Amino acid sequence: MKIVVTGAKGFIGKNLCVMLREHGYKDLIEIDRETSREQTSNALAEADFVYHLAGINRPKTEAAFQEGNADFTDFVVEQLKASGRKIPLMVSSSIQATQNHAYGLSKRSAEQSVEQYGQESGAPFYIYRFPNVFGKWCRPNYNSFVATFCYNTLNDLNITINNPKAPVTLVYIDDVCRSLIALIDSTEPNGAKVVSPEYSTTVGAVADLLRAF
Repeated sequence: MKIVVTGAKGFIGKNLCVMLREHGYKDLIEIDRETSREQTSNALAEADFVYHLAGINRPKTEAAFQEGNADFTDFVVEQLKASGRKIPLMVSSSIQATQNHAYGLSKRSAEQSVEQYGQESGAPFYIYRFPNVFGKWCRPNYNSFVATFCYNTLNDLNITINNPKAPVTLVYIDDVCRSLIALIDSTEPNGAKVVSPEYSTTVGAVADLLRAF
């Protein structure tokens, strides 16, 4: 089985590729920012399963949200349609997809593109709206407050918390990867929106737990 992973050098992509290989899936095609459109197109044409994890969350301009999330997803979908095969597609979205800001709108547009692909082609598709994902290889001071808190605690730096009682939902990266790998043999119906296992807590509780160590 040939598996394509976009965003393969990102936090989730890196962890997923490692676990896929641990599960015996060796024929992986890793797509990252250095991969050309032609190479990406060729990879998607050969794919038996696609994990579309690439995306933009901290661009220099708001227009980059549209380009990196919605437009690139449109490109992925068009390449899969052109293959004429029912290639299963999983897309990485966010709980922010319900919000009316540039990032949320771009993620929602990407979801709609994937949903339309599944409906038109009959291919299985899976939309993961991730909450706060944490775990190994996550970058501090980037897109995970848990990684930032860990880094600051280990380096005797202050942790800034505006509202300790602010609720958060967390999911550990290994749980995410196991859930994603299970999709390969999934019997979920088309259009299923898969929700990862979540842990509900508060920002302050996470900080207190880390300080205890």
